[in-house]
Amino acid sequence: MLLYTKIRKGGFVIDTPYGEYSPDWAVIRKGENNKARLFFIVETKIDKIERDLSEVEKTKIKCGKLHFKAVAQDVQFKQAKNYDDFLQKIGVS
Repeated sequence: MLLYTKIRKGGFVIDTPYGEYSPDWAVIRKGENNKARLFFIVETKIDKIERDLSEVEKTKIKCGKLHFKAVAQDVQFKQAKNYDDFLQKIGVS
């Protein structure tokens, strides 16, 4: 992993039917030919208790996940409570 960085609010915006959605974190790592590339988008609003998320927030997160699935098949969208949770979800200890 080369970089785990916070995306500033509004720094990367996805339009959804429910308004703008901005993911929380981006992960850059080495890909083919040792070139840096975007690998993960990480959403940490999952740290909130699910029932505390509004239906709009839940739907925006789902739209973000579908966006990356449609436009960047080699970019994975993960929901994680924190950095350690993210590492566990991708199988790095």
